[in-house]
Amino acid sequence: MSMAEKHFSRGADSYASLATVQKRIAAALIQEIPDGFFRGADLGSGPGVNFAALREKAQSIIGIDISPAMTARAARTGVPAARAVTGDIENIPLPADSCDLIFSSMALHWCRLEKAFREIRRISRNGAFIALAIPVTGTLKELSEDLEKAGLPGRCMEFRNLTEINVLLDECGIAGKASSQDSNGIITQERVFQERYASIRAYLDSIRKIGASGVSAKPMPREACRRFFGILGERQTRDALIHTYSTAFVLGYLKK
Repeated sequence: MSMAEKHFSRGADSYASLATVQKRIAAALIQEIPDGFFRGADLGSGPGVNFAALREKAQSIIGIDISPAMTARAARTGVPAARAVTGDIENIPLPADSCDLIFSSMALHWCRLEKAFREIRRISRNGAFIALAIPVTGTLKELSEDLEKAGLPGRCMEFRNLTEINVLLDECGIAGKASSQDSNGIITQERVFQERYASIRAYLDSIRKIGASGVSAKPMPREACRRFFGILGERQTRDALIHTYSTAFVLGYLKK
């Protein structure tokens, strides 16, 4: 079992209630999707929180998630013509040219992007609509800065920047150009979302209890931990417990 699978399996029961900013990002992405598709794929579908909204865009939805606990939760949503399959986005268990809507929100950064993008191209029909939300540089900047101040650098995931995302999209045959339509019909743009928390517990649970905990599994040294919680306490006093999510939206029709 991979580390990501372990983390997200632990977060399956609490994801729907705690992943508030992730749900806001997904809702904003879904608003950009036209209606009238036949079969959609939700890559990194988690417990199926987006199935109902995606079914308004497509006749059927298949969710793919690496965590069996997440797909088990998704299977119980009761959304008609929506089902979930346990699988890896780097090796999507779907036939080539099988989907005319590809959706993924806040999941692809856990993958090797070049593999994920090539798989997205493979399963997409010619003219499929692509809707991806990928966190980029600037995401969780407050948390990362506070950990570093406390003497705990490298505890947050490092995110690619928008330029790197565009280069990979181009290399993998999806293409993309910042803020304008290109010949393949794909645009990329950066949007910033923030969530404010009333308590340190809520602030940290919004990451660790949905399975999205940091890259380091090592316990914090006691003194560094004390400094970290002291910094968070100061933030709480100033009503400044904020998570920022700088997010690349990749949108448009894929021409193969």
